[in-house]
Amino acid sequence: MISFLEGTVLFAGEKFAVISIGGIGYKVFAGSDTLARLPAKGATVQLWTHQHVREDALDLYGFLHYQELDLFEMLIAISGIGPKGALGILGIAPADTLKKAIAAGDT
Repeated sequence: MISFLEGTVLFAGEKFAVISIGGIGYKVFAGSDTLARLPAKGATVQLWTHQHVREDALDLYGFLHYQELDLFEMLIAISGIGPKGALGILGIAPADTLKKAIAAGDT
């Protein structure tokens, strides 16, 4: 499994970024908040990643902070929440705020 990437930002769009590492471009899906906080094109970035394996795809999801990855992995472990849904949930508020709300049962 790919759990961490460090490389150069080649492209950052609305749903994913492309990170160049050793001549290979990795397509990394991320939330809008993460994509907005990426350094400029050509700069080095470090991302914690989750590799999601499906029958028809191998997708990478990236996060600037480990606690975001940790919450993402907790969310996708819940039946009915997939990676894209988890990114949407993470886009609502910072990870700490979401964890507190979940712990308090605050919908």
